Amino acid sequence: MLTLDWIILLICLGLAWPMPGLGELFFALIEKRFAQFARNKWVGLAAVGSATIVARLALLPWMPVPQPKVHDEFSYLLAADTFAHGRLANPPHPLWIFFDTFHVIQHPTYASIYPPAQGTVLAIGKLLGHPWIGVLLSAAAMCMAMTWMLQGWMEPEWALLGGTLVLLRFGLFSYWMNSYWGGAVAATGAALVLGALPRIFQLQRPRDAILFSLGAAILATSRPVEGFVFCIPLAAALLWWTLRQEIPARRACRRQVLLPIAAILTCVVGFVAYYNLRVTGNPIVFPHFIEQRDYITTPAFLWQHAKPPLTYANPQFDDFYNNVMPSLYRTSWPDAQGQFWWKATDFWEFFLGPALSIPFLPLPWLFRDRLIRLLLMQVTLSTIGLWVVVFYHPHYAAPLMATVFLLLMQGMRGMRRWRFRRRAIGVGLTRLVVLFNVLIGPVYFVHMVMSQSHAHFDWFHFHYVPVLAVMVVVLMLLRLGSWRTAPSPAGRSWAISFCEIVLLVAIILQVCIGQRNLHSDDYPFVDDLNEPFRKPVEQRMARMPGEHLILVRYSQNHKSGKEYVYNDADIDHAKTVWAREIPGMDLSPLLHYFRNRNVWVFEPDKGDESMSPYSPQRPAP
Repeated sequence: MLTLDWIILLICLGLAWPMPGLGELFFALIEKRFAQFARNKWVGLAAVGSATIVARLALLPWMPVPQPKVHDEFSYLLAADTFAHGRLANPPHPLWIFFDTFHVIQHPTYASIYPPAQGTVLAIGKLLGHPWIGVLLSAAAMCMAMTWMLQGWMEPEWALLGGTLVLLRFGLFSYWMNSYWGGAVAATGAALVLGALPRIFQLQRPRDAILFSLGAAILATSRPVEGFVFCIPLAAALLWWTLRQEIPARRACRRQVLLPIAAILTCVVGFVAYYNLRVTGNPIVFPHFIEQRDYITTPAFLWQHAKPPLTYANPQFDDFYNNVMPSLYRTSWPDAQGQFWWKATDFWEFFLGPALSIPFLPLPWLFRDRLIRLLLMQVTLSTIGLWVVVFYHPHYAAPLMATVFLLLMQGMRGMRRWRFRRRAIGVGLTRLVVLFNVLIGPVYFVHMVMSQSHAHFDWFHFHYVPVLAVMVVVLMLLRLGSWRTAPSPAGRSWAISFCEIVLLVAIILQVCIGQRNLHSDDYPFVDDLNEPFRKPVEQRMARMPGEHLILVRYSQNHKSGKEYVYNDADIDHAKTVWAREIPGMDLSPLLHYFRNRNVWVFEPDKGDESMSPYSPQRPAP
């Protein structure tokens, strides 16, 4: 199937070789207007940010506000609720054993294990009405920061195009927008660092140094390990550039660049130490270390060894930490090699895919640029950093996305200049790449909507290759006739150009359908209709008077990846408290503590609404 994927794409891209001027009149007009609009850089930034927010809000009737479902999401939301109440951590609950859950520490404080940046963004959203507002704003900030970064490296029209591609791929349909896992925050920090660097080299302004250190601060409080590796080559390049300056210029550089960076980063280190002190009681012990020490048996890095199985109070922890995670993450050399290729493939499919890989073809011709070599060195170092860390999700690589998209746009600029026998084949290639990325997200979205309404377009699914071939032949015949009557693009009629664009869009749509069939998880949507998770129970409890305690009773075959026991920062004053029934453990202290609440038993393995009033005569199996 992957071979078929490439064959379809090559058929489409082959159109740019003999026929680079497809739809020339329309494309030239669009590009001219786009370049004129992009010349005002601040307007371009505002347009990208506002377009992200407006477009995603317009999709709410079909893609509602997402519900948290993954362990990590609930942990980030706990951090958000904690910060929104003006605290960095919460005191441990006296009955914490019944509330203990994944990626949350109970001692010495009750807190999320994750760095505070994503929780802060969600807390801002919570104060504005809902945590997802923070996700929406962070995605808009990411698209703006990526555009601003590119403006420091290239012409404004290319920068705005790059920001638009980021918006289309990550700002609407990606899980970065449609969950609470994050990704956009770290990508924003990386874009600020990478965008400030060429401005520092050129202008040596304190404000660029401040933005550089602000980006590093965001990385330190969102993805500290990946962010640190990301910043090493850039910091080394900045120091080397400073040392090569003449003595008077070096002094000015220290005062205007290095001093602001050092001052801000010192404050960041102080804040991280203070945050650790409030959460773990030790300024150099991160919350994640507590979970790694007390819960996780799987090593964090490839050179470490797995710990012997631990004993837990509840079967869900035993299954997840002693069975699930060790089966997914291993550290032998063959497993490490397999992990490298798995991570590389997952990174490629999420961030690029076949179409966005094409602009990397001209990169060998760009090696003469020292800054390009610096970026490639950074990619290499970050790749090694992602490889040696055992765990991986695409948002772990969010800092590296900034560098990848910078190289992508540099390659696209070089590719557009390609010519073959006086034919501007590079122009056709860039247009096809952009058109593909404009249409691929909507194709996934339409498929999701049709799946929810139980409607399908299977005929296209199973016949898109013949349809694609017919469209290619028709377009070639139309193009050949147009070329004979008017070899120059300026002499062709608008009607012919319009027909060429219609057929070209139809062909790209067919390719996108094929891409969707081959990689259905590239744009994972939140399907609350078919997977409501805790939502029905939460809505039912919200409608009922009084306060409630829900005892979650899992079956012996429960999959530990679906955890229901998560609570607010202030457990005692929450309207609904979730607790787990632990086999062999007396519930009397819990029931006495919450004696003024209505007590319910929820059995999720029997259904999402399998609730009944608690009865002491119905003990846990």
